[in-house]
Amino acid sequence: MNETADLPLVVALETDLSFAAQIADAVYAAGAQPLIVSDASALWAAIDRWPVLILVDVQAGGWEAAVRRAKSLPHTRAIPVWAIGGDEETARLAAARMAGCDQAWLRARFSAELPDLLRSVLHPPTRWVAGWDEPPPAALCRGAAQFNAAEFWECHETLEALWLAEPRPVRDLYQGILQVGIACHHLQERNYAGAIKMFRRGLPRLGDLPEVCQGVAVARFYQAARALHDRAVALGAERIDVLAQANMPHIEIAGCAAG
Repeated sequence: MNETADLPLVVALETDLSFAAQIADAVYAAGAQPLIVSDASALWAAIDRWPVLILVDVQAGGWEAAVRRAKSLPHTRAIPVWAIGGDEETARLAAARMAGCDQAWLRARFSAELPDLLRSVLHPPTRWVAGWDEPPPAALCRGAAQFNAAEFWECHETLEALWLAEPRPVRDLYQGILQVGIACHHLQERNYAGAIKMFRRGLPRLGDLPEVCQGVAVARFYQAARALHDRAVALGAERIDVLAQANMPHIEIAGCAAG
């Protein structure tokens, strides 16, 4: 099937062609890109593309190792994995939970609720963290300026101190930005693996924050950083030097004192 690179990816390990078509149609209708795979090796290759959701049919077999591996790595463990099975497969569904699946669904109920389930994943509710509407701390202003000047290591040092001093969940804003900054640093150093890992650690911290948080235009920054990540994945490690001089994401921030 044709792929649309700018749409979020939903991966399904499904060998039943009729059910696979049903899943693909629902994913398209939800505004995402389906990728149907038929074996465990193809599943791991698809996980490496960082989908927003992974679906596994427990009848397919062989997928447990891929799921356990994904759930053991910091840059993939946050991807939700849902197991699907028939009424006669409750034991397999229970085993899927033990293997690391976040949810286990009977096929009939899953089919009925699939559109709503996809919306919940693709459009998660905003996380209105305490402090989101406060003006930006001076250190955040300084870190944003360092990021925009491509001083990524200095940005890391500035925002790490701010993150360590902030006990509230708004600290995810600081940590997410600094981790994206380190990802950009790795791109400049042509370190593909390091860049991808840091993008995948930082971006999830930012994705459900308010559109503007402590003056930072988070949604725009997230979209630009995610686009850079996706371009890096499309190029692969062998061609990552193309991005060494690429334009990096820019932090738009309001409320900082001039100078």
